[in-house]
Amino acid sequence: MRDDIRLTAGVAAALWAGAAALAVHERRIAPRADLEPPARPGPLVSVIVPARDEARGIGAAVRSLRALDYDHVEVIVVDDQSTDGTGAAAREAAGGDRRVSVVTGDPLPEGWVGKPWACWQGVTRARGEWLLFTDGDVVHSPDSLGRTLAMARRLGRGGLTLLPTIDCLGVVERAVMPAALTAIATFVAPGPLARSARSRVAIAAGGYILIPRELYDRVGGHSAIRGRMVDDVCLAAAVKRTGSLLVPVPAGRLARLRMYHGGREVWDGWSKNASFAAAGGAAKGLTSAATVAALAVLPVAAAVSGVRSRDAGLAAVGAGGVGALMTLQRLANWAVPTPARYAPTLPVGLLVLSGAAARGAVERMRGIGPRWRGRRYPLAR
Repeated sequence: MRDDIRLTAGVAAALWAGAAALAVHERRIAPRADLEPPARPGPLVSVIVPARDEARGIGAAVRSLRALDYDHVEVIVVDDQSTDGTGAAAREAAGGDRRVSVVTGDPLPEGWVGKPWACWQGVTRARGEWLLFTDGDVVHSPDSLGRTLAMARRLGRGGLTLLPTIDCLGVVERAVMPAALTAIATFVAPGPLARSARSRVAIAAGGYILIPRELYDRVGGHSAIRGRMVDDVCLAAAVKRTGSLLVPVPAGRLARLRMYHGGREVWDGWSKNASFAAAGGAAKGLTSAATVAALAVLPVAAAVSGVRSRDAGLAAVGAGGVGALMTLQRLANWAVPTPARYAPTLPVGLLVLSGAAARGAVERMRGIGPRWRGRRYPLAR
């Protein structure tokens, strides 16, 4: 029995060690948009901001877009039937700037998820050769658009998606958000596969997707993914099927947001996102959640069991896995800055993430779907 535990713990430890090595590799080779010479001047870029109940962050987001030092830009904020004064806050932040328009979105049609619908309405008003989709809580540095556009055009692979830096406050955010990044980079979309033309793996961050209008139209835009809950990844996959790519790039100082505020939003947000991350439906999502939970627990359990039973081999295997998990938490700091004292929390964060994913999968299996921003999506895919 102990040999079986040692074997399974060893497999988990090896996986996490491999994930840590991959994270180190990614830190070394990932593109750096913040070092790209900015494009100036360039084509018209239409910035589309879907916003539902974003009053607490939309002001800072709009002001940062007005401060972009890329001149040829228009900003379209689509207030998606908000109930908290989002539209008024956006108009106040616009300050009469003629480049910024704030429109009230139409009611959600049957078969659509809210964010794709808001994005689609923004696109119908856009005049730009390039489209930038960003969220109502993302704050942009003045040089961000010039640099990302220059990089996308230089790489010539299609578009670009910045992975915004995530600000976290409080224990839950600081434990779970690095775990989410680690799970995505390890199990969902490892960087080398996401950037490879020979792989079907695709990833995008909805907070920053820069794409040529021609390519967006060619893949059908958000209309083609109207019922998709994880619309950003589905758009990236559609682009990749054409032979193009939304190149994933760490944002660094160029774009940042606080993705979720507190434990309740973390739980609800990842119930929505993680349960749709695994292809193949809710049952596969439930299996994936259980697998990640087991992989998070095994090294810790092996280390404790080895110490208690004075089994040096088992303790060493467990300690190796725990060490790799702590290393991964610190390596996630490039995208989710957290104090060093949170290094031991990654297994806990992975368990919370797995629980949220399981909850979302069960809701899908029950036919009620996820709930987000006051809407329930029973038919979301």
